[in-house]
Amino acid sequence: MKYPVASNEVDKEKGIAYKKFGYFQSEKEIVKTIWKETGLRKGCRHPLTYIMEACDDIAYSVLDAEDAVKKSIISFSDLMTFLEHHHGGDKLVKCVIKKAKKKHADYLNVDLSPSELNDISMQMFRVYAIHEMIVAVTNAYLDPKHKAKLIVGSFDKELIEVSKAAKIRELLKEFDKSHVYQHRAILEVELTGYNTINQLMDIFWGAIQTKYKHKDRKPEFSAPYADYVFSRISENYRRVFLDKENKLPKRYKELQLITDMVSGMTDSYAISLLQNLKQYAEN
Repeated sequence: MKYPVASNEVDKEKGIAYKKFGYFQSEKEIVKTIWKETGLRKGCRHPLTYIMEACDDIAYSVLDAEDAVKKSIISFSDLMTFLEHHHGGDKLVKCVIKKAKKKHADYLNVDLSPSELNDISMQMFRVYAIHEMIVAVTNAYLDPKHKAKLIVGSFDKELIEVSKAAKIRELLKEFDKSHVYQHRAILEVELTGYNTINQLMDIFWGAIQTKYKHKDRKPEFSAPYADYVFSRISENYRRVFLDKENKLPKRYKELQLITDMVSGMTDSYAISLLQNLKQYAEN
């Protein structure tokens, strides 16, 4: 777990392991068993967690930029110009730029469309950037001055932050934030997702409250519609919710049921499910 603390124990002041939560109260006993068997404890990260975190950073920072090129939101040249203007003399960034631009120049001599040239040049940038970042992170992990704290899980920084890949990760994130995430096409997708999630949560919450209502609440839907909506919640989530051995408060279990269901959906499934539920909604 990147964040070996419970949902009610987040405390950024305590360090990186407490930055976010890693498990809900319903998983508390499972986590205790794991800690007992592995020798880990609250707030103590497993040494491999730092590698997993670095892999996430490398993948997302590079692939978000590549996806943006594939979607014609930005071009390979846009990224090169940004990196050249902001690298500040960083050797790793300059190395990746040099290799990527050399390949780009080679491809200019091939009969490629602008779109193909963009795509293949960006693919090579991805190859060079990820390779250099992996080498840098590996070296940081093996650095004797970090080893002692990494082994006991008390290292309080991101591995990539103390590696020679720190600058390129920073620049790629900055580029993605300012030139990709603010593009109209991306914002439209985010807005669709936001509206879909909100509407699904309203419908599921209304159904759960109707089917298992509290004394202080009136049914929000008719029984048949509530039954249908509830039946569309994955059976494994419903089984946990209805388990009599689960002694968590009723409201907590209801909230976790809706959280599990919505967070477990793919984008396309969420949209199609919302359309289906709306089709049978009462007027």
